[in-house]
Amino acid sequence: MQDVLAAVLERGQDTATAKGLAKAGLTVAFVYEGPELRLVMDGKNPPAGQTIGVHFGEGGPTPDVTFALHADVGHRFWSGKLNVPQALSRGQIKATGSIAGALKLLPLMPPLYEIYRDVMTEKGRAGDLP
Repeated sequence: MQDVLAAVLERGQDTATAKGLAKAGLTVAFVYEGPELRLVMDGKNPPAGQTIGVHFGEGGPTPDVTFALHADVGHRFWSGKLNVPQALSRGQIKATGSIAGALKLLPLMPPLYEIYRDVMTEKGRAGDLP
């Protein structure tokens, strides 16, 4: 899971998604279970030459918003097949922090969804896509 998301975010540095996160100055964390993984996307203080910073595991910058979810829900999210507001209302995603600001970035996500599907296909996992 970490390898896939790392590849997606590396390739996605020049997308409208990354630029929107940087412009908004948001730091967003995804905390997955089943398997456990913590991902932080940093739009405030990216490393030189990058649009956003990407951190896995503990540490890294303090997020403005955190989304806690099962990895299966995360897979549907990154595939572009999840209605996020509905998932929030159903408790499939638990959010804390600056939720409204992060939700404004949802319309910018499609480029990363496409990259995710490409990476899954390249890794021989296309059959796992919803």
